[in-house]
Amino acid sequence: MGKNIKDLFNATAYDKNGEKLGDVNEVFVDDQSGQPTFVEVNHGLFGMSSSLVPLRGHDFSGDDLKLGFSKDRIKDAPDFDSDKPLTPEAQSDIFKHYGLDNARDVTDYKDSNLDSKRDVQAGADKDHNLTAGAGAAGAGVAGAHADEKKADTHTTDAAATERKAGVADDAAAARTNNDGELIRSEEQLNVNKERVATGEARLRKYVVTDTESVEVPVEREEVRVERTPINAEDAKNYNGAISGDSEEASVTLHEERVNVNKETVPVEKINLKKDTVRDTETHTEELRKEQIDTDGVDGLKK
Repeated sequence: MGKNIKDLFNATAYDKNGEKLGDVNEVFVDDQSGQPTFVEVNHGLFGMSSSLVPLRGHDFSGDDLKLGFSKDRIKDAPDFDSDKPLTPEAQSDIFKHYGLDNARDVTDYKDSNLDSKRDVQAGADKDHNLTAGAGAAGAGVAGAHADEKKADTHTTDAAATERKAGVADDAAAARTNNDGELIRSEEQLNVNKERVATGEARLRKYVVTDTESVEVPVEREEVRVERTPINAEDAKNYNGAISGDSEEASVTLHEERVNVNKETVPVEKINLKKDTVRDTETHTEELRKEQIDTDGVDGLKK
């Protein structure tokens, strides 16, 4: 079953590997065939960037638009001004960037004539609450038709500019429906945390040499001469004769000596433990949001 061009405005774009890019911002349609040729796709942080991507080799299933190119190639696509018609020269640069020799389309779109294309561009915004500027101007003939259009580039570009201005006006008017409802959008911060290694702590032993002095009390024996007179009573117990031989008496002396040795003993156990410390970091980003201005209505809150 064929798709309608207006279905592209509700699609979410993915690259060829299935990585999400963002919303479809605008659709560029071939003037002669009425088939969509390019889509402007939002990508990057908060969808702040956009690129023009050919619909060659794409697959459109449900609300998922799978493009035929990688995210890196799409992000590096040539810059373009969406407020101006897409010239054949600009188309050539974009085709060259994407290298489309082997790419092919797999989806056929019902709105294949120019008048139907214009109706879709104006009506898609009205039916689906698209932002102003979605539903782009018709692009010039792409690829093989580029040479034919060079001769009347000025005429085609002027017509495309006029059509795009009309579509933008219709889109802006269509954002307010019959119930007086208007959709206001704003950017919001999505914050997440990741755990990363910041350092490493290790225990290491090394040997130092200290000098330690210990006082140890020791004892030793010394000789002193002690003389005691012998009284008459004690003299009876000794031979008082003088001997011609010499006599000697001796005594053995003792002292204490200190023996010192060393031994290694365990004295302490050391462990590494981690504590969790909670801090608060402040990150500031600029966020855009839409405000509502009113004409002829008092007291409406923004």
